[in-house]
Amino acid sequence: MISLFMPLILCLTVAASVGIGVLSAYLAVFGILEACGRAAELQQRPSEARPRLVLVPTQNHAGGD
Repeated sequence: MISLFMPLILCLTVAASVGIGVLSAYLAVFGILEACGRAAELQQRPSEARPRLVLVPTQNHAGGD
């Protein structure tokens, strides 16, 4: 009877450990992305009041001819 439960317990332990590892990595990555996203939002808010600079082509070429 014990020989039947040992592989089952081992398999469930490995599956639970891998699941916890994947979940913690998932939460860590999304936590980092959320923190960086908030920092980017804070930096963009003051710049929204300023007009964006746009490159406009002109007739002046930088050629040496």
